[in-house]
Amino acid sequence: MTKTIDVGRPLYEVVQAYPEVVAIMVELGFKEIKAPGMLQTAGRYMTIEKGAKLKKIPLEQVVAAFQAAGFEIGE
Repeated sequence: MTKTIDVGRPLYEVVQAYPEVVAIMVELGFKEIKAPGMLQTAGRYMTIEKGAKLKKIPLEQVVAAFQAAGFEIGE
Protein backbone atom coordinates (compact mmCIF):
# COMPACT_ATOMS: atom_id res chain seq x y z
CA MET A 1 0.00 0.00 0.00
CA THR A 2 1.29 3.42 -0.96
CA LYS A 3 1.41 6.00 1.81
CA THR A 4 0.59 9.42 0.34
CA ILE A 5 0.73 12.70 2.22
CA ASP A 6 -0.74 15.99 1.06
CA VAL A 7 1.42 18.78 2.55
CA GLY A 8 -1.60 21.10 2.39
CA ARG A 9 -3.78 18.84 4.56
CA PRO A 10 -4.13 19.65 8.29
CA LEU A 11 -1.45 17.92 10.32
CA TYR A 12 -4.05 16.42 12.66
CA GLU A 13 -5.61 14.52 9.74
CA VAL A 14 -2.22 13.37 8.43
CA VAL A 15 -1.23 12.01 11.85
CA GLN A 16 -4.59 10.25 12.24
CA ALA A 17 -3.86 8.39 9.00
CA TYR A 18 -0.12 7.89 9.62
CA PRO A 19 0.93 8.15 13.31
CA GLU A 20 4.61 7.68 12.34
CA VAL A 21 4.54 11.20 10.89
CA VAL A 22 5.05 12.60 14.41
CA ALA A 23 8.53 11.06 14.70
CA ILE A 24 9.53 12.38 11.27
CA MET A 25 8.30 15.88 12.12
CA VAL A 26 10.20 15.86 15.44
CA GLU A 27 13.40 14.83 13.63
CA LEU A 28 12.92 17.77 11.25
CA GLY A 29 12.71 20.21 14.16
CA PHE A 30 8.99 20.39 14.85
CA LYS A 31 9.45 19.45 18.52
CA GLU A 32 6.27 21.27 19.57
CA ILE A 33 4.16 18.59 17.90
CA LYS A 34 4.78 16.34 20.93
CA ALA A 35 3.39 18.87 23.40
CA PRO A 36 0.15 17.67 25.00
CA GLY A 37 -2.86 18.95 23.09
CA MET A 38 -0.86 20.52 20.27
CA LEU A 39 -2.19 18.20 17.56
CA GLN A 40 -5.75 18.54 18.82
CA THR A 41 -5.60 22.34 18.71
CA ALA A 42 -3.08 23.88 16.31
CA GLY A 43 -2.80 20.64 14.37
CA ARG A 44 -6.36 21.02 13.15
CA TYR A 45 -5.45 24.06 11.03
CA MET A 46 -1.65 23.81 10.69
CA THR A 47 -0.40 22.04 7.59
CA ILE A 48 3.04 20.59 6.93
CA GLU A 49 3.57 23.31 4.34
CA LYS A 50 2.59 26.13 6.74
CA GLY A 51 4.68 24.61 9.54
CA ALA A 52 7.76 24.42 7.32
CA LYS A 53 7.33 28.06 6.35
CA LEU A 54 6.81 29.10 9.98
CA LYS A 55 9.92 27.20 11.15
CA LYS A 56 11.94 28.39 8.11
CA ILE A 57 12.65 24.80 7.05
CA PRO A 58 12.78 24.40 3.27
CA LEU A 59 9.75 22.44 2.07
CA GLU A 60 12.08 20.43 -0.16
CA GLN A 61 13.89 19.19 2.97
CA VAL A 62 10.59 18.16 4.56
CA VAL A 63 9.45 16.40 1.39
CA ALA A 64 12.79 14.57 1.12
CA ALA A 65 12.47 13.33 4.73
CA PHE A 66 9.00 11.94 4.07
CA GLN A 67 10.12 10.32 0.83
CA ALA A 68 13.07 8.73 2.63
CA ALA A 69 10.56 7.27 5.12
CA GLY A 70 8.56 5.69 2.29
CA PHE A 71 5.88 8.32 1.72
CA GLU A 72 4.76 9.81 -1.56
CA ILE A 73 3.86 13.48 -1.60
CA GLY A 74 0.53 14.47 -3.13
CA GLU A 75 -0.62 17.90 -4.15
